[in-house]
Amino acid sequence: MIPTLDLAASSSDPHTRRTLSNLSHSVVKSKRIVVVTGAGISCSCGIPDFRSSDGLYALVKKQYPDTILKGRDLFDASLFRDPTSTSIFYSFISQLKQSVDSASPSRTHRFIRTLDEKKKLLRSYTQNIDGLEEKAGLIGSSSQDIKNNGKGKGKLSVKDVRNVQLHGDIHRVRCTLCSADLPCEEEYLQFFTEGLAPDCPECTLRSEARLARSARPLKIGTLRPAIVLYDEAHPLGDDIGAIQAFDVSRKPDMLIIMGTSLKVHGLRKLVKEFAKAVHASASPDPLSTKAQAKNWVGKVIFVNKTPPGSEWNGLIDYHIEGETDAWAHKVEEEWRKSRPSDWEVQQTLDDTDGGAFKAVKEAVGKGIRKWQEAYSAWNGEYPPSPGCRPIHCTTQSSLFPDEAAPVDVALHGWRLQPVEEARPWDF
Repeated sequence: MIPTLDLAASSSDPHTRRTLSNLSHSVVKSKRIVVVTGAGISCSCGIPDFRSSDGLYALVKKQYPDTILKGRDLFDASLFRDPTSTSIFYSFISQLKQSVDSASPSRTHRFIRTLDEKKKLLRSYTQNIDGLEEKAGLIGSSSQDIKNNGKGKGKLSVKDVRNVQLHGDIHRVRCTLCSADLPCEEEYLQFFTEGLAPDCPECTLRSEARLARSARPLKIGTLRPAIVLYDEAHPLGDDIGAIQAFDVSRKPDMLIIMGTSLKVHGLRKLVKEFAKAVHASASPDPLSTKAQAKNWVGKVIFVNKTPPGSEWNGLIDYHIEGETDAWAHKVEEEWRKSRPSDWEVQQTLDDTDGGAFKAVKEAVGKGIRKWQEAYSAWNGEYPPSPGCRPIHCTTQSSLFPDEAAPVDVALHGWRLQPVEEARPWDF
């Protein structure tokens, strides 16, 4: 039985509050976190999920009651067998794309980005097609910027992909004939809105080039949204499988699952593999004379409004019932309190007072300012030579503008070594 922790009850129930705090501590201490997300993390952005009463399946059934028997049918690869369902699919995706274009990342998206910035995220995997992770700053597997052009042309660059898009990207289209992958331009969207498929520009160019040589024209394919439907293979399936196997081998120490009902077979398999790898990372070395297992290692957390099924017993350690945004906020809040040093911001590195370099660190805390002495670029003397000159600077901060005050650095024992010949490669 998987224990459920109600986020809403954390203020009144000491046990729930303490357990949630311990799980926040696990996030803070972990170094190789895998995050798996579904449509639930985008609901607060105004994008509907799939299976709720007001989700996409219900919306499709309501819009097309005479054509679509089940909302899921509009996301099944078999729809392309029928011209009517294909036309409806294009029109519906066009509407969804316009809704996605006006959306901004949620707190949960930004939380995942924070994990990446703090060097804690091993990788993010998402079922979502909205591309909000990339808007938040995580490069996705559909991005053309991470395709390497070397020996494995078209292959994904494992190092650069921070968010694996398991179901494709609504912001891109691909050709049904030549598989060309292109951005979803406004002109293509206009065709989709009318229930039509635009011609592939790359196929058209090749065909026109043949005609110019008086050769027989080639067949021209049509463009479709580059999202992966049920019973359809992912065009990047082999690459994604390789990335997943690589991540499992790196021994992840935490798995966070958010905003998904875990109903899709492929996702269930992926989550189970990661859950087993995470639990294995918590096992102490049997050859060690001292038990070295740490109680914060190896946690698998499921954050969702509804609980997981019984098949997840022994795989998921905790179900956190509530909104993913609320949980992300709580974790970040406790993280800032317990490890303020993780939130220090490098503010400036500038050249002042005759070429002396000073590094200023702003500690994000209650009016605390920590000034770090910069070493001489030439000889890195510490402590600095007695002859160096004091400087005057200001503690003004964009976070605390009302606390700005001039400070004589010399009075606080700080000295900056003047630099005669700075060597930029030393920095």
